[in-house]
Amino acid sequence: MKTMNVARIMAWALVVAMPLWFGSCKKGSDDAVTPTTSSVQGSWKISGYKIDPGVDFMGNGQKSNDLLAYLRSLPGGIGNDAVECLTTSVITFNANGKVSGTAGSKCSTTTDMNPVEENSSWKLDGNKLTLTSGTDVTVYDTVISGNTLKLSGKEMEDYDGDGKEEAYTVTLELTKV
Repeated sequence: MKTMNVARIMAWALVVAMPLWFGSCKKGSDDAVTPTTSSVQGSWKISGYKIDPGVDFMGNGQKSNDLLAYLRSLPGGIGNDAVECLTTSVITFNANGKVSGTAGSKCSTTTDMNPVEENSSWKLDGNKLTLTSGTDVTVYDTVISGNTLKLSGKEMEDYDGDGKEEAYTVTLELTKV
């Protein structure tokens, strides 16, 4: 596989994560509960960004599910700035159904984007969290456990560089702050 450039990964990460960054509990957690509006409300920071199935990002025969680890492994420190941007941004699910946020450190130098688009909104229906930003509507499967939130959705992407888009489950994990 060809080594993916930081700009492509960051652009995809921002598209998926906008209007919010999301978080999760550890896989297999026994204390996961059905999410409620009050359990989702509040401020969150991204703590993980996973894909399934794993991808051989570096072309060395080793597959990885951890997009943050992949970004950190990129040469020149650019990936570290991208990870710092992602993991220090704060996303707030407000009680009025609106979403607000604060860009983290390194965001202005790596992306020049806010973590939340203006006029974004959210709604929880059972375990489905719907995020709306303008005409863009995205629905995520939601699991909450303690101070962690996991949002998962299906995406089509050509991570392996073979010219064909494949289906992946993308999971954004957040920790409550």
